[in-house]
Parts: sequence; C-alpha cells; structure tokens
Amino acid sequence: MVVVLDCNIWITLTINSQIDFIADLSDNATIIVSCTTLRNEIISVLNRPKLSKFISPADIQKVIELHDLVTTIYAPGKILPVTKDPKDDYLFALVAKSKADYLVTGDKILIDIERYKKTNVITLARFKEIAK
Repeated sequence: MVVVLDCNIWITLTINSQIDFIADLSDNATIIVSCTTLRNEIISVLNRPKLSKFISPADIQKVIELHDLVTTIYAPGKILPVTKDPKDDYLFALVAKSKADYLVTGDKILIDIERYKKTNVITLARFKEIAK
C-alpha cells in the first residue's frame, strides 16, 4: 500500500503523542510517500510558536528524523489546479507521481474530492480502519 500523509496528519499525530503510528505503518510494509515541499511544510508548522506548548523541540526533531527515515521521496512533477486552495495542489501532483493508494488528510476541502485518479482521499480515522 502506498500512502501520502498530509502535513496536518503528521501534526495531529505529534500533538496527540501518536507519531509511532507512522513508524508502525513503515514496519508493516506501507510505503509512505513525501516530497521536499511536504517535508518543509511539516517543519514550518511544527515550529509555529502557538504549537510550542504542545510540541517540544525534542518532539520536532523526532518527527523530522522519522520523516526522513520512513518516507520515499518523489519530485511531484507538474502541479495542476485541483483544489480551491492552490497551496495543496502539490499533494495531488505527488499522489499522481507516486501512484498512491491513499491521500490521508484532515482538510475538508481535500476530503470532499474523495478520489483523484486512482488515489482515495480519506480521513485519518478511515485510514486507521483500513491499516488494521
């Protein structure tokens, strides 16, 4: 199974002390796809001052190291307009390039798309059911 985890999933799992879920996916032969843009977005959001009360510098370092360890990096290729929020269109270029089975996100605008090419756009709760 090939999956792209949106930035908000990495952040949610970090805040809820569930980041090991990603390591477990990797241990169970799930291919977790990322790109430089997604990695940079994760780092940027983790370092927002308003999150400092939930996420320690050590947590940030752990997430970055985990990301680098468990993800397969792709160059997304041509980014086409897909969503109402153009800053998220790179995710659809990434899922197309990697032929991902799932894009896991908490973003309602993206979830409403439901399917892009052969990729299902689903919530974390739904993905956890599938990944069992």
